[in-house]
Amino acid sequence: MADSAATAASARESDHSTTVRQEFARQAPTFAQDDSFFASERLARWILRTVSLEGVEVALEVACGASHFGEVMAAEVRQVVGLDLTPEMLATGQQRLAGRGVGNVLLQTGDVARLPFLDGSFDLVFCRFAVHHFDAPAQAIAEMVRTCRPGGRIAIVDMVSRPELNERFNTMERRRDPSHTRALAIEELHGMLEGNGAVIEVTTDREVPMNVEGWLAQSLTPAAEADAIRAELRVDLDGGTATGMRPLLKDGELHFLQDWHIAVARKR
Repeated sequence: MADSAATAASARESDHSTTVRQEFARQAPTFAQDDSFFASERLARWILRTVSLEGVEVALEVACGASHFGEVMAAEVRQVVGLDLTPEMLATGQQRLAGRGVGNVLLQTGDVARLPFLDGSFDLVFCRFAVHHFDAPAQAIAEMVRTCRPGGRIAIVDMVSRPELNERFNTMERRRDPSHTRALAIEELHGMLEGNGAVIEVTTDREVPMNVEGWLAQSLTPAAEADAIRAELRVDLDGGTATGMRPLLKDGELHFLQDWHIAVARKR
């Protein structure tokens, strides 16, 4: 029975990994644009106010995408290693970094659930807006803690869920981008870090209005599905069936609210 359960879990993970690669191979060109959400200097400044790079020599960014934050870290640390499941995303990142003259970021293909590094290899293990794409977040976070050196830090930035909205919110996110699995609750995220021998030291939260058009464009959501999502958000905005997205109008444009959370933990 145990073997069959493990085989089924492996098959689900393989299927999801294929979905992630397919979706982000399609999306890779959007990450090269200067107006990409992930290129936001404001976002980078918010992260750096919480995730200090002081004392960091070697950093790992898991699910690094096109290495936007790897580029930020590279200006402050000796070496950054960026790992991602999707070769097309890494190729986009390599082109970006080369064009900016960044030479101390090493990008490689790999799976966060099985990090190809020795125990205690990094001063900082960082992950930004990716945990909600992981099929097995507990396993991935265990790997992040394992590869961090004792006394080093693990920093995770991600959207988080509200229990009363969780199912509807995640359903809408998966319709927009099938590689989405689920946003964790804050307590669940902290429990995964602490359960693997890390102590939460710093946290911060932000409620962020997300522009619906930018959100859909980033993931290249197919037109018919995008139209359906817009329509359902407007029904929700007018007091109809709730989507879990908390839609609003901002400067006359349709937005919805996301809860962002940063957790920084130190490995014992």
